Amino acid sequence: MTDIPTPDLITANNPCENNLAADLYPCSNLSLYAHLTPIDLGGQQVNDIWGWFDIETSKEYALVGLTDGVSFVDVTNPNRPIVVGKLIESDLPSKYNSFNLNDFPACNLGLGSSTTAKMVTQGSAWRDMKVFNDHMFVVSDAQIHGVQVFDLTRLRTFEDQFLSFKEDALYTKLGNAHNIAINEATGFGYAVGVTQADTCGSRNKTGLHIIDLNKPKNPTFAGCYSDPATEVNSLYSAGIGYIHDTQCILYNGPDDRHKDKELCFSSAEGAVVITDVDDKNNPKTLSTTSHPDMGYSHQGWLTEDHRYFLMNDELDELNFGRNTKTYIWDVSNISEPTFLGYHTHNTNSIDHNLFVRDNYLIQSNYSSGLRVFDLLDVHKARLNEVAYFDSEPTHNEANWNGSWGNYPYLPSGILLISDIRNGLFIVRPDYLDK
Repeated sequence: MTDIPTPDLITANNPCENNLAADLYPCSNLSLYAHLTPIDLGGQQVNDIWGWFDIETSKEYALVGLTDGVSFVDVTNPNRPIVVGKLIESDLPSKYNSFNLNDFPACNLGLGSSTTAKMVTQGSAWRDMKVFNDHMFVVSDAQIHGVQVFDLTRLRTFEDQFLSFKEDALYTKLGNAHNIAINEATGFGYAVGVTQADTCGSRNKTGLHIIDLNKPKNPTFAGCYSDPATEVNSLYSAGIGYIHDTQCILYNGPDDRHKDKELCFSSAEGAVVITDVDDKNNPKTLSTTSHPDMGYSHQGWLTEDHRYFLMNDELDELNFGRNTKTYIWDVSNISEPTFLGYHTHNTNSIDHNLFVRDNYLIQSNYSSGLRVFDLLDVHKARLNEVAYFDSEPTHNEANWNGSWGNYPYLPSGILLISDIRNGLFIVRPDYLDK
């Protein structure tokens, strides 16, 4: 991420007063600027979310994943967002027939006859995107899709008329991917959750699929990583050495042995796996850590000093009847991470994507919405809740409805929330005023 200036936030249209915003959404220290439904965004349901700051125009955008594409929203004035257009999903299946269209075990587990499961047959309920060098890279799970490349500067052509876009380039060395991580310091992308690929071999494709993005419109295959030794017994395993999500960084933490090396910190179903990917032709496992209370290592993020790794477990609440838990590791010794414990929330919703900005953890917890914690006591495996915004006010049960993801890195400081059935929420972090 680029350096983030101290935000200068404008007043929100719908302040959080008496723990409600817009007389509907339970809240604390998060006010509502604006809300757009999936229909407003040009889709039926939403999934993940990312953002882009146009350094030339100083405009900020929300990039909202839909079941059949990505919606672009100008949020420069967060009280009056403008839907600029939509990138239609790729037509890779019509061009390539070497993939098995029925072989997608990664995220179809446990959905049954739910609305989300039905959406898979119409598009994909899972779509993830990241940004590098003013280009967006999009992957999709549960369908053949490849990696779409879209030049975000094309959004500058908007003149009050909704725009429909196709990708600028399409990377076709993989079919599906659950997510893509990008190390902006090196320009390498890491697709994860891949179960269909033309590269890496049948036993090596489910880990990290590495792509050189330094020429954004001409991405090239750079290597693979999948270590069978990292496989920890899991009822939900989608493949040997399967990695569900990752964060890859140039390491600048307390373990001097790995200073300035490119490392990936991965959530791998039954484990947290740390990998040295400096040599793309020969990635090396540095450590594999698990805990018997874990249900499914879904996604995690490092604190900014690279000392602690915080992870969400997507199945322990539902399977074990627990309250929401965030797992916390001390990774100051890369070879031997120490499990510090888990922070138990006061909700029983399923926790999902989380990120760290400055000294705050910003976490999407499905039916209980967005939760924000300070990290002052992270060394004690304790999080201090400072704010919340519940975008799914009808219930807080342990199911897959509500806030899928969030994006906390726009220079203005506003927070973006994606809610599967309710759409995009733009909120003001009032806790920064305290």
